[in-house]
Amino acid sequence: MTLTGHEAGVTSVEYSLDGCLISSGSRDGTVRIWDTRNGEEIMPPLHSGDGAVRSVAFAAAGQCLATGTEEGRVCIWSLLTGQGSLQRLSGHSGPVWSVTFSPNGKLLASASKDKTVRLWQAATGHQIAVLKGHTKAVNAVAFAPNGAILASSSADETIRLWDVVTCIPLTQPLETGSDVSLSICFSPDGTSLAAGGWGGSIQLWDIQTRRVFLTLHGHSDWIRCVKYSTDGVSLVSASDDCTIRLWTISQSPHEASSIVFKGHAGPIRSASFSSDGLYIAAAFKDGNVRIWDASSGQPAVQSLTAHLDSIRSIAVSTCGNLIVSGSDDRSVRVWDTRMAEPQMKPLLGHTRPVYSVTISADKRLIASASCDCTIRLWDARTGDAVGDPLMGHSQGINSVAFSPNSQLIVSGSEDQTVRVWNAATRQPAEGAPLRCDGYVRAVAFSPDGQLIAAGESTGHIRLWRSDTGQPLCEPLPVKNQAIRFINFSPDVTRIVTGGEHCMLSILSINTGKELLSLDGHKEWVSSAVFSPDGQLICSGSMDCTVRLWDSFTGALIATLHGHTDWVRSVGFMPDGLSVVSCSDDRTIRVWDVNVARSKFIGSIRNLDTALITATLHNEWLVGPSGELLVWVPSDYHTYLQLPPCTMIFGRRRIAVTIESGGWHRGRSWVSCWRDDILETVARTT
Repeated sequence: MTLTGHEAGVTSVEYSLDGCLISSGSRDGTVRIWDTRNGEEIMPPLHSGDGAVRSVAFAAAGQCLATGTEEGRVCIWSLLTGQGSLQRLSGHSGPVWSVTFSPNGKLLASASKDKTVRLWQAATGHQIAVLKGHTKAVNAVAFAPNGAILASSSADETIRLWDVVTCIPLTQPLETGSDVSLSICFSPDGTSLAAGGWGGSIQLWDIQTRRVFLTLHGHSDWIRCVKYSTDGVSLVSASDDCTIRLWTISQSPHEASSIVFKGHAGPIRSASFSSDGLYIAAAFKDGNVRIWDASSGQPAVQSLTAHLDSIRSIAVSTCGNLIVSGSDDRSVRVWDTRMAEPQMKPLLGHTRPVYSVTISADKRLIASASCDCTIRLWDARTGDAVGDPLMGHSQGINSVAFSPNSQLIVSGSEDQTVRVWNAATRQPAEGAPLRCDGYVRAVAFSPDGQLIAAGESTGHIRLWRSDTGQPLCEPLPVKNQAIRFINFSPDVTRIVTGGEHCMLSILSINTGKELLSLDGHKEWVSSAVFSPDGQLICSGSMDCTVRLWDSFTGALIATLHGHTDWVRSVGFMPDGLSVVSCSDDRTIRVWDVNVARSKFIGSIRNLDTALITATLHNEWLVGPSGELLVWVPSDYHTYLQLPPCTMIFGRRRIAVTIESGGWHRGRSWVSCWRDDILETVARTT
């Protein structure tokens, strides 16, 4: 991922503690805050007017950010408002090269060209102390993990250690020799200090003995930044020699190896580990911030661009190559179903959440309906807006659908009307709006295009002839529940519907009677559709599950787990082999119908078979008999991709795979350990 926007070189970059944000400071005088999940800025650039930004630092809680500027100001930005309110701290008489918060976030330290280090109260901006002793510019400051020690490095070829409480030196300065330190960083356990500088080498100091125990050679120019990973095993360094090095440090004996990140266009000013240690963000002189895979030294696979809020609706093109989604983030997105990647930039224009999306059968148009009372049309090939928004509804529009011949559009609204529009002229079709007795939450054309159906909040379904607008029959009652979805069977003999109830109802169009009631969901059902052959029904619910049913017997065939929030909409691929679902967890999932229908009985002979039926329970993937298979950290649950889920459209996805010889099983965990693992454990404990 490359983050672009700065108009001059980037001088500093840092991850927030939770890894969700990256801050970058630039010579253009701005600070930018990026969402690591999609690479988008979360607020406008922050500009203090104090010249180039030399350093940035997040507070531990991630609610505020500090910057050091060319004109000697220390700025504290509150990020809670979404606008970045500013507090300026004055005192330094020269550029502020480095700022850092104490581990508890209560103190802020700053280092300046004026030869001083200053301590501030982070909450009030009150200056606590001015630490003097360096005879030349102070390049960097760093707090020890316990917050009791502050280290500062200077162009006077020394590193000083200060008692944070008394603000006096703990010992004599550490002499770095001619290798002036431009960056320093404590190890996570506080026992060592890394310092990188002008000579191209990194010194590792033992804090207790005050001696260098390891010097890392490899860079051929100034080292601008050194940072430890959170586990203390790795160290990243950024240099003017246009490389990043990732060092793996062995404690006994003291030695290190490195991976070189090459191929950069210019000097690298700063680098930072993500909190999980998986990624490294680097600041470049060309004005960009780039993210790299920490394990391989390769550019990181770009985080999947996804919606920033709940996904309300999905639609699949007739050829199955596109999925369109509408979200509470007010955007419409178009996805390539083969690659699980965006087909184009987000379609923007709605001013409020998008409740419904649909694709015309001829694949030329996308329609989106919003609670901003408008319907917007988009070119499905380019994403360009087609004409002005369709306006006429006086309240939010809950549902929109194309006719099978792509010539008409039907919409249902909170204003208790159903409107029909000419897709070519974008004008209302002949005749008055179709009136209802309650809010209209769902509308649909029959597959033959002859009927229009609408579901009301009163618990009734209305059917009209699409050519005349005349009612086909009296409103059909559905067990006193507000209707949230309605869909026809392919042969136009049945309707599946439901809403604020745990059950689905299948009605006969000819008699208006209920044929089946499908009971199994534990919360409201939000969506249900027939398969292309009419044999199956897929449903999604507030209980976070997707379910497959036999449409003729009502038997539950499969329950699909994976979503972590309300499943809003479901749909079949045109071939009927896959199901698509979207959720308030901001992801779209694709499920293999045949795998979901498969039954695996008996002992598990291989992990591939086990994973097909695995479910997540108490952070473990468990087999059909409850046997523990794989432990999955809780942070990964939202992104977990297990059969029958074949694809996730979201910010991240994690697929569980087992390499040859990589799975060891037995009656106890100890018996599964290989000898080489036991030997490794013995050496490190």
